[in-house]
Amino acid sequence: MTENITTVVSADVLAQLKESYPIEESFHRLLLPRLGLRSQDVREGKGKAMKVTEEAGTFYIERQTDELNENDKKIWKKEEIGTQVEIIILYHRKQLRFYDSSNEIYTSSPIYDTNDQVIPLFCNKVEVDRGTPDELKSRPIYQGISAKGKPISKLEENRILYALYKNEMFQVSLRGTSMYAFLSYARTVLPPTVVTSCSSEAREQGTINWNQMTFLKSRDIDAKEAEEVLGRVAEIKTAIESEKNYYGKINTIDTSVAFPRPSSEGDPDLEPLF
Repeated sequence: MTENITTVVSADVLAQLKESYPIEESFHRLLLPRLGLRSQDVREGKGKAMKVTEEAGTFYIERQTDELNENDKKIWKKEEIGTQVEIIILYHRKQLRFYDSSNEIYTSSPIYDTNDQVIPLFCNKVEVDRGTPDELKSRPIYQGISAKGKPISKLEENRILYALYKNEMFQVSLRGTSMYAFLSYARTVLPPTVVTSCSSEAREQGTINWNQMTFLKSRDIDAKEAEEVLGRVAEIKTAIESEKNYYGKINTIDTSVAFPRPSSEGDPDLEPLF
């Protein structure tokens, strides 16, 4: 009777097999619900029938659902949470964004950390350019004039915050005056060590009115909150490292896709209307 003899594969052979097998490039991305501020009133109807359905200065959270819209994209469900919220700001990063309203085209970069990073730029989910943030913002196609008549890049640098609200992590996108208010606040405190009270204040520029987010220290975090913050920040950093490694390896640009044609109108320094 012949016996079946099983031999253990050596570590060296296993390493070679692992090296030779193609692995699809991917990374762990933080897919977080959103927390935002309604910067301007949302109105419905016309004339006497017109009414405000969402008031400026109201905070909301948005969560992605499994329900699809007519374009087969998942719908985000919005919930208003009041005119003031308390959060712990865990981390802040950057992102380049541009919306060409005349063509309804979005252009944006991945979220990044430093201005010396080489990052891709996507238009309709296809990579159309690559460079440092300053190089991308200086492209002639994105040059424009502000409402004050000054040269600007329409490829705006936004701030992306990761924040704890009621023990859940959210992503907060800031631009315009709200972004500058945060940057000023961050120079006075170390955001992860305090509970921040966020509200808003009315602003005006010409005939345009909006609400700008404000930031105020509420109190120092306690020991339990500090442990939570450390764990969340470690999670964020792991995801960031994974994403950097991914975009560092992928270096293909589909040049057959045309760059978006920017609007000829200047963009005021206002909050986004979402």
